Amino acid sequence: MDFVVQEKPRADGSWSVMVTGRLNGATAPEFKKHLVSMVDEGKKKLVIDMSGVAFVDSSGLSALISGLKIAREAGGWLKLASLQDQPLSVIKLMLLDRIFEILPSAEAGV
Repeated sequence: MDFVVQEKPRADGSWSVMVTGRLNGATAPEFKKHLVSMVDEGKKKLVIDMSGVAFVDSSGLSALISGLKIAREAGGWLKLASLQDQPLSVIKLMLLDRIFEILPSAEAGV
């Protein structure tokens, strides 16, 4: 499966970032670059829709953490939504659910 990142504006002024594919060592650099580009364009309030991501490894987690840091430094935020079982398990195992706000769905209120 290919790795795809799509973005669209939300009614509240934030941005939905739909991710499809595996978020791993092969795709994490591209994903991080995309997040940096968005923040550089002023899109600093991000909801990452993970419904299309069935697998995340340490490189993927690193990209998410970098995105969170970059968004916060720009005065924004990054939230995760619609996590599948494996990504959610890894995030909880690493205690990252303490630093990420996790929404039940991408449509959930921000």
